[in-house]
Amino acid sequence: MGLVRVLPPDVADRIAAGEVVERPASVLRELLDNALDAGSTRVEIELAGGGRDLVSVADDGCGLDPDDALLAFERHATSKIRSGEDLESVRTLGFRGEALAAIAAVSRVEMLTCPGAGSEGTRVRIDRGRLLGVERASRAPGTTIQVWDLFLGIPARRKFLKSPETELDHCLRVVTRAALARPEVGFWVRHGGRTLVSAPSAGEPAGRVADLLGSRLATGLLPVEGDGGRLAVSGWAGRSDLHRPTRDDIHLFVNRRPVRDPLLVRAVLDAYRPGLPGGRFPVSVLFVELPPEDVDVNVHPAKSEVRFSRPQEVRALLFGAIGRALRGRAAVPALAQPPVGLSGGGPAAGPGAIPGATSPPAVRDGASPRGLDGAAPPSPGRLAWDDADGPPARPLAQFANCYIVAADERGLLVVDQHVAHERMIYERLIAEAESGPMARQLLLFPQTVELPPGGIETLERERGSFERIGFRFEPFGGRTVMVREVPAVLGREARPAALEDLVARAMEGDRSGAEALFPRLLATVACHSAVRKGMPLSLEQMGYILRGLAACEVPGHCPHGRVISLRVDLGALDRGFDRA
Repeated sequence: MGLVRVLPPDVADRIAAGEVVERPASVLRELLDNALDAGSTRVEIELAGGGRDLVSVADDGCGLDPDDALLAFERHATSKIRSGEDLESVRTLGFRGEALAAIAAVSRVEMLTCPGAGSEGTRVRIDRGRLLGVERASRAPGTTIQVWDLFLGIPARRKFLKSPETELDHCLRVVTRAALARPEVGFWVRHGGRTLVSAPSAGEPAGRVADLLGSRLATGLLPVEGDGGRLAVSGWAGRSDLHRPTRDDIHLFVNRRPVRDPLLVRAVLDAYRPGLPGGRFPVSVLFVELPPEDVDVNVHPAKSEVRFSRPQEVRALLFGAIGRALRGRAAVPALAQPPVGLSGGGPAAGPGAIPGATSPPAVRDGASPRGLDGAAPPSPGRLAWDDADGPPARPLAQFANCYIVAADERGLLVVDQHVAHERMIYERLIAEAESGPMARQLLLFPQTVELPPGGIETLERERGSFERIGFRFEPFGGRTVMVREVPAVLGREARPAALEDLVARAMEGDRSGAEALFPRLLATVACHSAVRKGMPLSLEQMGYILRGLAACEVPGHCPHGRVISLRVDLGALDRGFDRA
């Protein structure tokens, strides 16, 4: 007896605050949520010490009367919901009623608020959970909340904060995401006497994107659209040559709520995977809209994760919409706007190459360069270099036995012969794969594979997908299956253990993981079969590659992610030579 005690209220409040308030950016996010939920059209933010010393948010929203202003600092006091049923369809950014109480428990806070024109304002002052005073005050309609000295009196928490520069960077990311989600609201941020963000309300979302991400980057964004009935996707996806070393420029929103949801992030990365070098991440601003009752936002105190009632539908629609944007001809970069960052190969497989295909698993180099029927694909020397149709771009010359220099009505085009031919062969193999059953290789001696817990259930649920790509198997007791046939395209890599890798992928939630094996393998086949650097080509052969590239569904990148062509527009040439 006597071992279990109820914690004092101040200790309990500090513990609760730790779930909501991690750093100054957490404070800023919660205050911005309240300002936007209040219907604000203008939000002014003042920071000091990167937010460690001061976070101030002033808005022109609805404001609060004196009683509500004081009640707002009580735990679980909120104007957003009334009952448990309301949690099933949350339509506001905030709803928990924890933020102000948590912030006030670990800092000094002052709220100055006024509910409307002709009303008297109220000032509330709190120091680390202790009410210091409530008084009348003058203010225009709206609310200002100032938070000083975050984690004051809690040195163990304050010492874990990063430098003011780092904390400021996190705060600016919060503002950027809020401003991208609400282009109709004006945002201003000041720090150390300098204005860091000035984003007046924008009539068009595209204008807000250019204001926040920069006009140069905005020119490389491709429109994204997808409609699934009750579900819709919109926004912008950056060309694959616009990539970053971190995920910070993947901006995702669900019903205008900024999120960092793993399902959505993974769908974006899978869609980009064929066009990005390893360790690089895309730039995107993507909005998912669906009925509030189809998404659960009450998952994490930070409200950055959500749960969908139909997660695979959301993933498939987002994946497909990005894939369609990246397949357009606008995705081809121009020499006048050189690619940002590194170049080189990344993982294989084109987005949307096989219906339902998503994130491809790894495949090692050295797979047999053979087609679906076991025969070697046509080599450059055996291709029919016909000229039945004139090429959309006229070949001029070959440079360094590597690049095709061509011309069309827009200007000059420089094409990497190897990656262009690789894309042609890859899409040809994909078309063959879609037109009939996949070739299978019968194992001389059937082999057993032991699957992880839950693997048998996943394998049976997705049996159709696994059999379509060429596996034949049967239960062998417990968690073991007997594998009798494997995909023939695996060549020397044909091994029953590949089934275990695919099952593990499918168990992670990728219900079409088995389907994704083929794009990976076919990309390797295409790479081994394409013309090489250093191989001389005739004008006729170069024309063949240009015609084939023009007919490709994804003309911008090879299946391993390398850029196929760069362009010099005629207008850029005229300007360079001072021709009006």
